[in-house]
Amino acid sequence: MYELLSFPSWIPSCVTQHYHDKGIKGLFQWQHEVLSTDNGIDNLLISAPTSAGKSIVAELLALKIALKGKRVLFVLPYISVAKEKLNLIQKIWRSVDLQVAGFIGATSAPSREWIAAVCTMEKANSLLNHALQDGTFHEYGMIVLDEIHMLDDPSRGGTLENLATKILFCNKNVENTHVRLLGMSATLPNLEKIKTWMSAEVKVTDFRPIELNEFMSYDGFVYDMRNKKEVRKLDVSHRYPGDVDCSVGFSVEAVYQKKQTLVFCSSKNEVENTALEIAKQLDGCYRKSSEMESRVNKKALLAMKADLEQFCREIDPILMKTLPRAVAYHHAGLTSEERECIEKAFREGVVLVLVATSTLSSGVNMPAYRVIIKSQTRGPAAISSTTYQQMAGRAGRLGQSENVDAIRKSAFDDFSEEVRCYPLLFLV
Repeated sequence: MYELLSFPSWIPSCVTQHYHDKGIKGLFQWQHEVLSTDNGIDNLLISAPTSAGKSIVAELLALKIALKGKRVLFVLPYISVAKEKLNLIQKIWRSVDLQVAGFIGATSAPSREWIAAVCTMEKANSLLNHALQDGTFHEYGMIVLDEIHMLDDPSRGGTLENLATKILFCNKNVENTHVRLLGMSATLPNLEKIKTWMSAEVKVTDFRPIELNEFMSYDGFVYDMRNKKEVRKLDVSHRYPGDVDCSVGFSVEAVYQKKQTLVFCSSKNEVENTALEIAKQLDGCYRKSSEMESRVNKKALLAMKADLEQFCREIDPILMKTLPRAVAYHHAGLTSEERECIEKAFREGVVLVLVATSTLSSGVNMPAYRVIIKSQTRGPAAISSTTYQQMAGRAGRLGQSENVDAIRKSAFDDFSEEVRCYPLLFLV
């Protein structure tokens, strides 16, 4: 168990009330320490597990800067999570008369009368370039870089590095300028390197309010990765023809247990095929059992279908097959409107099983009771330790679960060659 501590006295009571209304009644010890001892000047790196509360710390430290009249940027890697952050910050900061703007995708704030902005990396780069050109760079006080581990991303890491380097350079070479950098991530394998580069203070914690249990499945047998011992076997009623790695079986089992599941696959094609197979098997279960069928919120699914029809000329045909079974999938081949609608439905518990590519692991805030990571140990799609940890971090929803399940990607090296060549599954 853990003890919740009160918010520091410098935080306005109306802001504290907003967090209380969201179910955040207090702070974890590590959060309280950072907020109470932070000097407000040095660059800061926070490395903490998913659900440990990094975002709240960043929001409150940024608020402290904004209340002094300095501008703040929240920089996030994906449009969907940036929109989610914008809605949250606008609601809370409105209570202290601070205007929060959004520079996300095709949308931009209509005026310059804002004290904080939520944006993607590319938009943040553009904003700072304009500030340097028109001499307003000194108006900025803090830049929050969420998912800073993406510095290593081959496609977008350069943009993030360029943004941070620009700020570090200006702090040293532009008069009357000090823009604080706050970087955070659940996974920072090169923490010391980034710390030195940013000249940053570091806060590292392994605290996680929900226990994360990691398992590996081989031929339906489930092994606890702490001691490599078998703990159970998937019930024969959930073994299906062609389901070699049992990903379908474990997904159906979770629905039986009234739990939501995220399934990660290595390719868009595998995502679609897996979603179709899970929907097919669930359809058979629903037909046999009225209790199982009652798990499906048909009214909400029809409303979701209506939303999709409103935003899209033609709904993806595979989604049309899977959605009636409360199964959906998520990858770059869907439109942004389709993805946002699916994300919302999963957060609200309407979609029970969501199959996705690795992008979803850090793209949106959608925790699940169970995360299934299909084996990606061969070929160019093999996942890194960082990606695995991001995927595993989706497991657990504070306030709804006391513990969740998981498996380390590297742990199967301790098994025989026969086992390591077999399709594996990582249960989180």
